[in-house]
Amino acid sequence: MNHPLTKKIFCLFLGLVLFNFLFAKEEKWEWKQKTINAVRLAEKVILDGRLNEKIWQGKNITGFTQTDPDDGNPPSEKTEVWLAYDNDAIYVAARLHDSEPQKIISLLARRDDFVDADYFLFYVDPYYDRRSGFKFAVNPSGSIADWTLYNDSWDDSSWDGIWEAKTQINEGGWTVEMKIPFDQLRFKKKKDDEYIWGVNFKRYIRRKNEIVIYSWCPKTESGFVSRFARMNGMRQIKPKKLFELLPYLVGKADFSTEEEGNPFATGEDFSANSGVDIKYGLKSNLTLDLSINPDFGQVEVDPAVINLSATETYYSEKRPFFLEGANIFRFGIGGATSRIGANWGDPSFFYSRRIGQAPQGSVDTDGYVHYPDMTTILMAAKVTGKIGNEWNLGLLTALTQREYANVDFDGERSQVEVEPFSNYTVLRLNKE
Repeated sequence: MNHPLTKKIFCLFLGLVLFNFLFAKEEKWEWKQKTINAVRLAEKVILDGRLNEKIWQGKNITGFTQTDPDDGNPPSEKTEVWLAYDNDAIYVAARLHDSEPQKIISLLARRDDFVDADYFLFYVDPYYDRRSGFKFAVNPSGSIADWTLYNDSWDDSSWDGIWEAKTQINEGGWTVEMKIPFDQLRFKKKKDDEYIWGVNFKRYIRRKNEIVIYSWCPKTESGFVSRFARMNGMRQIKPKKLFELLPYLVGKADFSTEEEGNPFATGEDFSANSGVDIKYGLKSNLTLDLSINPDFGQVEVDPAVINLSATETYYSEKRPFFLEGANIFRFGIGGATSRIGANWGDPSFFYSRRIGQAPQGSVDTDGYVHYPDMTTILMAAKVTGKIGNEWNLGLLTALTQREYANVDFDGERSQVEVEPFSNYTVLRLNKE
């Protein structure tokens, strides 16, 4: 500090700090929750995306705000939304005005593929716990995607609900109609009291890179589900008991080059299999998934990996039974704000790919060996949901079959156990 230049720099810095403290005006933003009302239907809604029903001619929901590209500014196009319900489902309709409808980007996509197209999204928090919920998206081509919401600002696309959406592109823009059955949502049933849910709406105008949202929160603030609008007005609903049954029967014929002398490589292999998947609503907030001899024949194949390390290769889970509700078994992701985990993965206390993995035993005898490709899952059951408004429950148990490798040595057949009969069970309770 003895150098004259150093003293001048320090004094200048101190002066700037004092000036900012005394004269700078702090812009304080205060969030105010919006309130909307759902209307009970007096007529049947024909889901066609045309918005011809009388209910869609009534009072609408407007007042959207940009989040991109100009956070906090008014949107460039008008958006109108309506909410209605009957005993079995909640209905959402939207008129998405567009001054250049010929430029609307409409792309076909597979389920849950969020492509570069225009979109309309509906968010709902049926528990009204300000932390969890569901997210539904549809683009002008009618392609849909859905997610579960958790931890306030996190989502999980592994959930696939059964719901409907229809769209229409017209001279004024495009329109949307959604029907989401109550038995697809988790919430606490009430007999007489009014249901209070959190809801939000979002729109993507892709050619402008514009995103508008109904219940807006600045990018400098945290939280998402906790910022939803409050939806009132829903009473005396009678959701059906959730029950889904999906049986399967599959046959397989495998033809390959015959290997001389090998009794297990005759050039052809025939097999058949069957099983069933069941989803049952124990309560409106607890769901049982039961799978007997599950079929994973449609699951995407794992990428080829060359492992030169001493540790096993960890593959991502792709089997639907294990994916749904998987977020309850994740650890180390506390805090409502999403963050980038640069080279820092979450701890994996539970690795579901070990259930049904390739047998781990070896065969040390001479002769020809027919080794099983995988371990058969005899039965798997999972209970997920909420207990009260604070406790998340996840219970998974699975039984796998004892597997044998068949050995042929000079015409004598024998079997060697390569995987024991096993039970896998994991339980997690999480208080939010």
